[in-house]
Amino acid sequence: MRRITCLTLFIYLILSIGLCHASDDDFEEDHEDSVENQLDERDDDDDWEEDDFDEAEDELEDRLEARFGHSDDIDDDLEDRLEDMFGEREDQDDDFEDELEEAFEDRFEDNMERQEQRLPERLDSVHQLAELDERLDDLEVLSVPDEYIELVDAEELETLRNAGVDIQSVEELESLGQLLVTFGDEDRPPSAELNHLYTLDGPVEKAGKAASDGTKNSDGGLLPLEAASYMGIDRPSPVALRIGMMDSSIDQLHECFTDTPVEQRMFIPPDSRPDYRHGTAIATVFSRSCGILEQSEVYNAVVFGRSARGAVVASAADLIRGLDWLLGVRPDVINLSLSGPPNRMLSAAIEQMLLRGIRIVASVGNDGAAAFPRYPAAQPGVIAVTAVDTDMAVYTRAVRGQHVQFSALGVGLRLAAPDQRFAIKDGTSVASALASAVLAQGHSVQQYEDSAIDLGEPGFDDTFGFGLLNIDKIMTSSGE
Repeated sequence: MRRITCLTLFIYLILSIGLCHASDDDFEEDHEDSVENQLDERDDDDDWEEDDFDEAEDELEDRLEARFGHSDDIDDDLEDRLEDMFGEREDQDDDFEDELEEAFEDRFEDNMERQEQRLPERLDSVHQLAELDERLDDLEVLSVPDEYIELVDAEELETLRNAGVDIQSVEELESLGQLLVTFGDEDRPPSAELNHLYTLDGPVEKAGKAASDGTKNSDGGLLPLEAASYMGIDRPSPVALRIGMMDSSIDQLHECFTDTPVEQRMFIPPDSRPDYRHGTAIATVFSRSCGILEQSEVYNAVVFGRSARGAVVASAADLIRGLDWLLGVRPDVINLSLSGPPNRMLSAAIEQMLLRGIRIVASVGNDGAAAFPRYPAAQPGVIAVTAVDTDMAVYTRAVRGQHVQFSALGVGLRLAAPDQRFAIKDGTSVASALASAVLAQGHSVQQYEDSAIDLGEPGFDDTFGFGLLNIDKIMTSSGE
């Protein structure tokens, strides 16, 4: 019975192939009837033999050959058709696999390229967070423990005394015309503010060597005047300027200050000792021998000292005292290469300075693009400056924000260091000093905004502000 079934299937397959080539419907009907009749007759015959199968098969082949040609041709035709079908399918599969592989490789390469581009930024962000965490550990808290301050007048002080608050000290600020009152944590007025702590925006320096001819830098760093050339200054400014600073101490014995007058007033706590690194570097920009100003006088309120724990910090009260002294000096500009949290009392003192026509410039800070705005740079009226390199790319550690007003060169500057050394320094504090020397030259802030070289996105943005400061365009437009 199995042999009959196989033969039936074989016959059906051959007939199907034949029907694909035949055009005569009578042939199909006649042969199907004939085959079926023979099968029916032989199924009823109990004496069905093996030879009868062969005979039927031979008869079917003869008929097919007579109608369509040799059976081998049919087999070949079927095989060719199947091979073509499978060949086309394999080609399609191969093409699809190639396209899929190419698409995967392209996406993988694009993703790897993006990751490689973002890796330095991520590593730098991690480094910034680690540095910030280390600074916080050094400071322990962002304010002097259990100490509050307030600016009051004489009448308000009398009211406080009558209220029985815990007054620890009262200090007269002659230039500001107010009293700086310090309170303890207990029995203090609700209007008092924490005595917050501030740090200098000074990065780690790379040691440099003094140039043999006094003008060229053998270590690859920019001299301040070379940096100022990007901002339209190609020679030391001949204008006599009074520059105010609030910083750490300046090493006045350094060769950069032999022909530049420097006056300093100390406002650091008694238990702190002077630190000369940052103040000396920043003051270099304002000097005649090493900087960009030919006739400057530098007035430095030394508010940053090294504490017993080793941290170089200044409190809001120290900064207010320094501002009071500088207001009496009447400088053309005050450079604040420092940053910290907002403080209402410090903000009030700065507001008094601004109302009296003192121009204040501050660095935006080196805590990274993800950091909150730092003060006093973020205070309205203060000119906030960020740093760029010679390719006009922003300094990677610079703080961003809508308060950023101008950009200045601040990467790779060769500045003075204690003990007759020089160092290559980066940072927004360096850019702030360079900007202060430019902004001190008497033009309106609006003129500086209009003449700034646009960087980054067109127009004002929170990375570069109005762009790179440029005094040459101001001179050209004013005919000077």
